[in-house]
Amino acid sequence: MKAPDIQLYNAVFSASLTLGYDTYDYLPSAETAYPFVHVAETTEDDVVDNKQVITGTLAQTIHVWGYANNRAEHSGMVYALKMALRKLKRLENYYLKYNTLNANTIYDNSTDDDLLHSIITAEYRIS
Repeated sequence: MKAPDIQLYNAVFSASLTLGYDTYDYLPSAETAYPFVHVAETTEDDVVDNKQVITGTLAQTIHVWGYANNRAEHSGMVYALKMALRKLKRLENYYLKYNTLNANTIYDNSTDDDLLHSIITAEYRIS
């Protein structure tokens, strides 16, 4: 059986691909076309009870990168991802209960392009 964190990671990655977004499990090279999604950090706080059942919380961080001059497209991607994250209810071996979802969008001028960088964090209770 796969660990809960990789099951959540895979579900989020699949949801992003289903939405039609270029999705990466690493921050791609500077030559990569914008916009794209980077499914990044997963954190977990789990407890194994006396019946060997894992419960606790899982959180997944997703980064969305796009051009600052196309804010509507960027905002649409973030919104669609947030809606997909809210709908996640089941992993391969666990049930999910949506806890919180936070998103922050910042301007990024670390390249020659003016970019928008959104960071989404979704937290779930697993059982």
